[in-house]
Amino acid sequence: MSWYLALRWLHVFAAAAWFGEVVTINFVLVPAVSRLSSQDGSRFLVDIFPRIFRMASYLSATAVLTGLVLAWFRYSADLSTLWSTGSGRAFLVGATLGLLLTTFHFILEPRLDGMICTAAESGDLELSDRVISLLRIVPRVGLLVIGSTLLLMMIASRGT
Repeated sequence: MSWYLALRWLHVFAAAAWFGEVVTINFVLVPAVSRLSSQDGSRFLVDIFPRIFRMASYLSATAVLTGLVLAWFRYSADLSTLWSTGSGRAFLVGATLGLLLTTFHFILEPRLDGMICTAAESGDLELSDRVISLLRIVPRVGLLVIGSTLLLMMIASRGT
């Protein structure tokens, strides 16, 4: 197995795991925390979500970094392919969405993590409820973005 193929498998694995994590957050974790009392929900948030956020950050960074290396080897010989073909444009849009979502993981998610920890440490149930409200929206947007990214990357990988 060549290093390129190994890198490609790592890229696919990281992207699939990242997508699976976002699906799990949307359809398992957020509904579960929503059914708990405010105090139990606050404990659940502080026990689970900081780890989930870190894992999403690592998976997204792995997917993006391996994707950038793969793209370099695929497109560096002819960059005009990126804007002159359907698969190239799909790649550009998908890569942009992936980069934006990864940026979110490293810039805005720590703020949400901080809100979770502050609510748990101070016993601020109102802040905890606000975090749960945010978690009903933010992961859904993330699922839309990562789902679109995966679809566009599948189109791009087929070529023209």
